[in-house]
Amino acid sequence: MTTIRFIGLCLAFLCFAARAEAPDTSQATLTEEQAIALFYQRNLGLIAAEFNLDQARAEEIIASAIPNPVFSFWVNELSNQMNKNGNTRFLPGFTPMIQQLIETAGKRGLRMEGAELGTEASEFDLQDVTRVLTNAVRHFFYGLLLAQKNLNVARDNLDRYRQITDANAIRLRVGDISETDFTRIEVESLKAQGDLDRAQSALKQARTDLLLLLGWPENSLSLTAADAWPQANLKDNDSKEDLLTRKALENRPDLRAAKIRIDQAGKNLELARRLAFPDVTVSAAFARDPGNYFTNTGQVGISVPLPIFYRQEGEIAKAGVAMNGAELNLRQTEQNIRADVIKALSAWRSADAIVRRFEQSVLERIEKLRSAQEFAYQKGAAGLLDLIDAERNYKAMMLDYYTALSNRSNAWADLVMAIGEENK
Repeated sequence: MTTIRFIGLCLAFLCFAARAEAPDTSQATLTEEQAIALFYQRNLGLIAAEFNLDQARAEEIIASAIPNPVFSFWVNELSNQMNKNGNTRFLPGFTPMIQQLIETAGKRGLRMEGAELGTEASEFDLQDVTRVLTNAVRHFFYGLLLAQKNLNVARDNLDRYRQITDANAIRLRVGDISETDFTRIEVESLKAQGDLDRAQSALKQARTDLLLLLGWPENSLSLTAADAWPQANLKDNDSKEDLLTRKALENRPDLRAAKIRIDQAGKNLELARRLAFPDVTVSAAFARDPGNYFTNTGQVGISVPLPIFYRQEGEIAKAGVAMNGAELNLRQTEQNIRADVIKALSAWRSADAIVRRFEQSVLERIEKLRSAQEFAYQKGAAGLLDLIDAERNYKAMMLDYYTALSNRSNAWADLVMAIGEENK
């Protein structure tokens, strides 16, 4: 069963990688799926989680091991004076012996079952690490996209002020505007240049954060995020908290791992109880003793420790505590899943409502207001302060809109992570 699950997990990764092949990072554009594919191939945290799965498989091999037999060899009667058979030759006695430990009460079987459950739980742990880190990839990808949008707004704002400055330089020479008004325009242009510099710095920081998570592919310093926000939509039936919570409880790998670890703790508790049954050591030996009347003899023996003073009470108590801890962890995981779904759904609904308000009313109006103020200023029907105020409002609204898009995208990614499903 564990092998089938592991193969299924590998196939899922391969299918996703085939659907979104790692791009040539020397090119400029990177989609969200390509970023996730690079993450699957190169992320060090995911590779470390795979090592934990390998360790669990090693523990499974150890648990299934049969104790090796013990071979011993003795040489006795090293003095020829003890030879009662009257042989003139010196013939020392020797005894080869083989001892084999036989485990009783099904201890080995319980260890194997517990180790198999541990491997299965580790597979779900790997899926859970992938779930969390994939969400981090999405967050950094949206952060890079937001930084690009902010940079475009800053460039557009600076271009607008440069055009206004160039036009008003001519008006200043002919005396159409005062030097004070022209200075105000120059100051706003310098502020726009500062905004552009800060936006470029934020873009480099966002790109660095994403590349660090992707394992820093070669030739990736010019990497940009594709201009596509995720399609974040929920059907009416799927937007109910109880349905999403039920789906999360069915899909989340951390809950599956917690359930399996309860079974594993139960196996370990039963194993601790059966440790009170002593194991048997069977011995077989051949003795050659020239000093005895019968020179060659065979020996068979059995040794059993007597559980008189200690009957594994400590191990049983320790396993019982681990069992209680596993059950407590299961209840805590269930509560955390319910909280994750409720918080993520609430955050997404709020962010989605803000974006919808921007798209339905604010964007079109703020664009018309800026264009109207520019036209009115050119015709002398509006003052410079009105123009500057319109430019500032437009820049602030566009930055707020792109921030709202980023927040909605992050909230959607958090909701997908909370449910335990990939965004399809």
